Order: sequence, then structure tokens, then C-alpha cells
Amino acid sequence: MVLPRRLLLAAALSIPAPLLAGEDLPPLMEFRPLLKVDLAYERETEEDDRAGEAGVKPLVRLIAEVASERTWSGFTEIDLFSERIWERGEDRATTNTARINQAYLRYDGAVELRVGRWLYRDEREWLIDENIDGVLARVEMGKVRVDALAGRVGWVPRELFEPDSRGDRIAYAGLLAEVEAADDIHVAGFALLGDDRERGGGEQLSLGLRSWGELDAGISYWADAGLSRGEAEGRRLKGYGFDLGATRLWEDHDLQPRLTLGWAQGSGDGDPSDGTDRTYRQTGLQSNEGRLGGFAKLKYYGEALDPDLGNLRIATAAVGVTPGEHLSIDLVYHHYRLLEAAGGEAHLGDAIDLVLGFRPTDALEVDAAFGWFSGGDGDTAPQRAFAGRIEVEYAF
Repeated sequence: MVLPRRLLLAAALSIPAPLLAGEDLPPLMEFRPLLKVDLAYERETEEDDRAGEAGVKPLVRLIAEVASERTWSGFTEIDLFSERIWERGEDRATTNTARINQAYLRYDGAVELRVGRWLYRDEREWLIDENIDGVLARVEMGKVRVDALAGRVGWVPRELFEPDSRGDRIAYAGLLAEVEAADDIHVAGFALLGDDRERGGGEQLSLGLRSWGELDAGISYWADAGLSRGEAEGRRLKGYGFDLGATRLWEDHDLQPRLTLGWAQGSGDGDPSDGTDRTYRQTGLQSNEGRLGGFAKLKYYGEALDPDLGNLRIATAAVGVTPGEHLSIDLVYHHYRLLEAAGGEAHLGDAIDLVLGFRPTDALEVDAAFGWFSGGDGDTAPQRAFAGRIEVEYAF
């Protein structure tokens, strides 16, 4: 009888305090449907050659939570969608499928644990914006938070009944720590290892420090700095990258105007024959998406080019307004330069983005982004490029 008593004691200790106190908790099971339609168009021009692609993807997202706000809980998020893509000179391609975005078991105790497939996003999504199959452990002690994670992207198939829909099989392990050093001032450090040695792809260790927050009333900032180390394709990795910027917001004005200035740089490799690759490499899990004070997310390195930060210097200037509670407008300019090119630095090109966020009701969100890119010296980037997207989302 000793074992059953121990099991009963363990079960009692795992009951959350609100439940023992008789407080109200959410229903044991909750379902939240969401409708979304994504429209996208991209075009690139090289001399007389023009390539274009358009796509439309309506989807239904089903979210289910089991025993939320309890010590043990479960969460699932599944997309049912039909995607149609039109590419110039090709037949229309149609994909009808169901994709498992998230499905995990959560333990909320002194240490929060998630096991299964879960979404992880860092501040500004400069490091990670991905659904990972594995384990996440989180410890919070006052103003300090530490995350430890291990897993793979698409370790099991991401789409139902399609066994080939696995990821690239790179194993990731990471440690991310964050502290609120002062009011609205955050400082963080990260170490993330991507290991592909089983397939001969080498390994990459991403290390760095970050900070973000509000310096003063109306002034917010970000500062990211990283190193890429390891080995790939028989060469040592030794790159560096950083991204600095600030936004000034005039909240007292009716239009709430804002001005953003940013500077990002990732090292390049000037000697490909010396056994060391000095090009900065991001983690491979990033999306480089964020907000500059508006409602809508944008690709902050450019909608049309959307580059990784490697062998590149990007100067950004943006202005925006929020004329009321329902609409935000951002106009963004980017200037690109290659750090390592024949003869030294080279002007890669310039870009302008227009980003709109519309929130007519609490349930309806409409985001639109349009980007134009004009190439500079050399043939590394297209002569001209355009990208446009409209995303409509309705939550019941």
C-alpha cells in the first residue's frame, strides 16, 4: 500500500493552488477557430527576363487547449488549408493539406516544461521564429528568465498523411537568458548550437548579447550582437553580426508619428581559400520580422529582398503614423551594401516598403505590405524586384 499512497501524495502536490482554493478555472477543454487568407505576389527582373509568382492560401486554424491554467495542460494548433501558386510559364500548383503547427504537453511548476511541438519566438525574431519538435524548459526567478531548449524542426512529419514533410534534420540545442536590468530595459544572452554532423553538414554555434527597451518617454531601442562559430564544408566559421536601432514616438500628437533609424551589418569573407569562412551566419531559425510601432509586422531587412544578415550592411530609415485606433502606416527605406565584393565594398541596391495595419474590430486583422527593390552594382541581387502580401485574419 506504500506505492499507492505515494502516488496519491504526488497527485495532490501537483494540483494547482487556485484549484485547491476553489477559484474558478477555465473549462477543461477550450476550442478556438480562426479564419485566415494570405495573398502574395513576387516578381524579379533581370534585363529582359521577368519571373513572377503569385499565391493564395485560405486556411482554417483550429486551436484546442486542455486543462489550461492547471499544472498539467495540453495545446494543439492545426491548419487546414488549400494553397494555389501561379508561376510564370508553369501550370498552377495546388496543395490541400492539414499541417500540425503545435502539439505539446505542458507542466507548469517551479520549472515550466513543454514536450512535443511548440512555437518559440525571441524578441524581434532575430534568432528563432520556428515550431520545434523537442523539449523546452523555462525557469523564472523574479526579473530573470532562462530558457533551455533541444529539438529539431520537423522531426516528425509536419503535414498529416505526408511522411515526406519532415524538416532538414538539424539538431538544435540552446540556452537563452534574459533579465530586466531596469524598468523597461532588458538584457539577454544566447548560445544556440545547430548540429548537422550526422549528414556531414558540420555544426554552427551562435553566441551573442542583446538588449531592448525604452530609454525615455517615447524612445525605444534595440541592440543585437552575435558571433557564428563552428565548422561547415571543411571550413572554420568565424563571423560577426550586429543590429542597432531606435524609434522615437510622439504619443501626444493626434497622428502619433514615429521615426526609426537602424543599422545592421553581417561580416563577409574576403578570402575563400584560407580555410576560414568569416561570413556571418544567422541561426537558420530566424524570420527577421517585427514591428516599428505599427500594428502590422514587417520584414525589417526589406520586403522584396528579405536577405539574411551575411556579407551585408543595411541602413534603414522609417516613418510611421497611427491616425486613430484602427489604422497604422509605415514607410521604410533600406540601403544595402556588400562588405566583400570584387574591388571592395559594393552598392547592392535600395528598397522602399509600405506597410499597413488595419484593426476595424477586435476580431478582424488586416495586414498589407508592399516592397520595391532597385539593384545597384554587380549581379548579386536582381535588377528590380517587387513583393506584395495581404493577410486577413478573423478570430471567433
